[in-house]
Amino acid sequence: MQSDQVLSTNLYLVESYQLLVKGTVQGVGFRPFVYRIARANNLYGHVANSPAGVVIEVCGTSADVEHFCHQLRADIPPLAQIDSITIEKVDAIDHQQDFRIVTSTSDCVTDTLVPVDISVCADCRRELSDPDNRRYQYPLNNCTNCGPRYTIIRDLPYDRPATALSSFPLCDECRTEYEDPGNRRFHAEAMACPLCGPQLTVTTAGGETVETDQPLDDIAARIHQGQIVGIKGVGGFHIVCDAGNSAAVALLRRRKRRPHKPFAVMVRDETMAEQFGQIDEHCRTLLTSPKRPVVLVPDRGRLPLEVHGELDRIGLILPYTPLHLLLFEFLDCPLIATSANIADEPIITDAKILRERLGAVVDAVLDVNREIINGCDDSVVTHAAGQTLMLRRARGYAPAAIMLPAALPQRVLAVGAGLKNTIALGFGAQAVLSPHIGDLDSVAAESYFQRTIATFKQLYDFEPELILCDKHPDYPSSRWALQQSVAVQQVQHHHAHALSAMVACGMGLDTEILAFCWDGTGYGDDGTLWGGEVLQTSYRHYQRRYHLRPVLLLGGEQAIREPRRVALSLLFDYYGEQALHLDNPCIHSFSCDELKLLLQMHHQRLNAPLSSSVGRMFDAAASLLGICNKMTFEGQSGMLMEKYYDSSLDLCYGFTLVDDMIDLQPTVAALLQERDRIRGVTGFINMLVALAMTIMAREGRDEALLTGGVFQNSRLVAALLKQARRRGLQLHIPQQVPMNDGGIALGQVAAALLRKN
Repeated sequence: MQSDQVLSTNLYLVESYQLLVKGTVQGVGFRPFVYRIARANNLYGHVANSPAGVVIEVCGTSADVEHFCHQLRADIPPLAQIDSITIEKVDAIDHQQDFRIVTSTSDCVTDTLVPVDISVCADCRRELSDPDNRRYQYPLNNCTNCGPRYTIIRDLPYDRPATALSSFPLCDECRTEYEDPGNRRFHAEAMACPLCGPQLTVTTAGGETVETDQPLDDIAARIHQGQIVGIKGVGGFHIVCDAGNSAAVALLRRRKRRPHKPFAVMVRDETMAEQFGQIDEHCRTLLTSPKRPVVLVPDRGRLPLEVHGELDRIGLILPYTPLHLLLFEFLDCPLIATSANIADEPIITDAKILRERLGAVVDAVLDVNREIINGCDDSVVTHAAGQTLMLRRARGYAPAAIMLPAALPQRVLAVGAGLKNTIALGFGAQAVLSPHIGDLDSVAAESYFQRTIATFKQLYDFEPELILCDKHPDYPSSRWALQQSVAVQQVQHHHAHALSAMVACGMGLDTEILAFCWDGTGYGDDGTLWGGEVLQTSYRHYQRRYHLRPVLLLGGEQAIREPRRVALSLLFDYYGEQALHLDNPCIHSFSCDELKLLLQMHHQRLNAPLSSSVGRMFDAAASLLGICNKMTFEGQSGMLMEKYYDSSLDLCYGFTLVDDMIDLQPTVAALLQERDRIRGVTGFINMLVALAMTIMAREGRDEALLTGGVFQNSRLVAALLKQARRRGLQLHIPQQVPMNDGGIALGQVAAALLRKN
C-alpha cells in the first residue's frame, strides 16, 4: 500500500502498521525526524535503519497514522529524499506506550541510498564563532544537517560503528546530545567535539611533525610566506597557495608540471567571489548551495595570469567545511584549491601517500586523523542561458540516485568510458552514479576504478547479473568488464550519451528523439572514431542519421594533443600538396621536413585513424586561427576559443549537407582567409548552430537533445538555445548529469531497461 492511500475507513480504530521508506533516508536526520512526528501524533512503536531503507512500526488510530504519513512526506529534513513508502498492516505491536529509535537491522538486501557529503550548515557555522560554545573554532564541527557522509561510510546501515568515526568514542556531553531527541545531533553519526573528536596536525613534506598548538595559524602563516601546502578536505587533499601571489602560483605550476590547465580558486565569501568573478543570480545559487561545487564564472581579470592562463572564466568555490572557514579567519586572500593528484589521476586521500607522491610539490601538510574511506573530488559546474551544465559530478551531487523511466529487469553494473570515468549500479527503477573517478590511463586510476566498484558492491550488497561497457576495445573499463564471469553487454558510446541525457531530462520509455551527440572521441560501429553524430534514438534502438565527413588524425593520439595536425589533415584533404604553401598559423607551426612527412602519412594513411568528431573540428579551427596548436590538457582549444565569441556579430560560415554527410569545407576555406580571431570563432560557432537548426528542419523535428563533451562549451549552448527559442524549438539539456563521458555509465544502465532478463 502506498502512503497516500486511506489506511482504514474507521479513523478511530487503533491498528498497527509497518512502513518501509526508501531513498536518501540515512545519515540525514531522518530517524530523529520520524521520532518527533510519531510522538507528536500520539503513536508508539519504533524506527530503525536497515539495508532496505528505514523501517518504521507504528501503532495508533488510523487518523493519527494518516496524519503521520502525510507529515512524513511533507516535512522531511532538508537533506532527505523519499523515493517510495510502502505500508503494510501488521499484528499488534508489543511495545510499551512510547516511540523509540532502536538498533539497526542488517538481515535484508540493501536497497537504501548512500547520502552525499554536504557543506557546513548555518547552525554549525554559528557555533564556530561563539566563544561560549564548546565547539568554538572546532574545525570538524558537524551535525545531522551537514558534514561528511559518503566519504566516511564503510557499510550500510549508516550507524557510527560503520563510519570513520568508529574509533572516536563520544564523550559524556556528546553522548547526551546524541541520545536527546530534541537535539539536532540526535543520532548524528559523524558528530564530534574538541574533547572526543579528530584533531589536526602539521607535518613537513618529509613527514616530520611540526610542534604547534595552532595548526591553522601555522599553515596560514606558511601560505602568507608564499609556501605551497597540502590541506585535507572532506573527500581528499587540496594543494593550496595564495592565488594572488603570482610567484607562488608559478612555482606550483612548475612543481606540479601543469603549465596551463586552470586552477580552482576558493574565496572566503560571496563578497570576495564578486571581486574576482562576475556573479549573476544563477551562479550565486550554484555557489551557495549546500553542494558547494566549483562554479565557472566570467573572470574580472584581477588575479595573476598564472591562475587560469588566457581563459576568460575562473572557477570559484566557497568554503564548505569548518576547517576552510576557520582558515579564512587567518587569511584575507583567495586560495588556489586544486586537487592533490598527478595529472588526471584520482584525488589523494592519505597524508602518507601525499608526501610520497607529491612531496616535491608541497612544503607542508595539514592532516586530520579522520580517515577518508571513499575519496570524492570537488564537483564542477558552469551555466549557459540559465541552464546548469554539469562538468564533473562528485562531492555534494554523488552518489545520489537518479530515477529511471521504468524498473530494470535485472541488477546491472555499468563501468563507463575510458576518460572522465564514473561507474553506476542499476536496480529497480533507479541508477546510482558514482562520483567522478577520472581518466583510466594509469595504474593508480585503474586501481581506484576497481576499488570504487568493490565499494559500491559492498555498500549495496550488490552482485550484478549484467555488466555494461563501452564498445571501445582499448578502454580499461571495457577490458575489465570482459574479464568478469558475468554476462556483458557492450553499448555504443554515442547511444550511451543520448540515453544518459534522456534519463537526466526525464524522458519516458516510449520516447524517440533526435540527439546531437557531439564530442571528442567515441568508438563507432564501423570501427572509426565517431564524434559528430546526429542519432535518431530511443531506449531500444538508434540510427545514425547524420555525421561529419571523417578526417584522418595524423599520428593518432598525437593528433588529439596537437590541434595543428587535425587542421593540416583537413588542408591536405581540400588542397592537397598546395596546402604546404598556404600562409596560415597552422602551416607555419611545422618545419618543412615535418610537413613533408605528414603529407606522406596522409597519402599512405599510416597511423592515421578516421574521425568524424566535432571536438576535433574545434581543434582544427583553433589551429587555423592561431589560437592553439598544441594542447597541454583536454579541451584546451575549445576553452580558449570561448573568449573570442561575439554574440552580437551576425556572421556564420558555411557547410554542405549531402545525404547523411556534413562537409565543413566552406568553413575551412573561410577560416583560412580570416585574420580576426573574434570573427573566426564567431563564424565557426554560428555555423554549428545553423547546422543543428538545418538538420532539425530537414527532419521535421521541433525538439532535440544535446549531449556530448562539445556541449560543455557555454557559448555554443547559449547560441543554440537562443536560436531555438527564436524558432519555437525545444532543446533538451541534462543539468544534473555531465554531458561529457562522466554521464556514459548512466546511459549504459539505461540501455538495459528493455533488455530481456
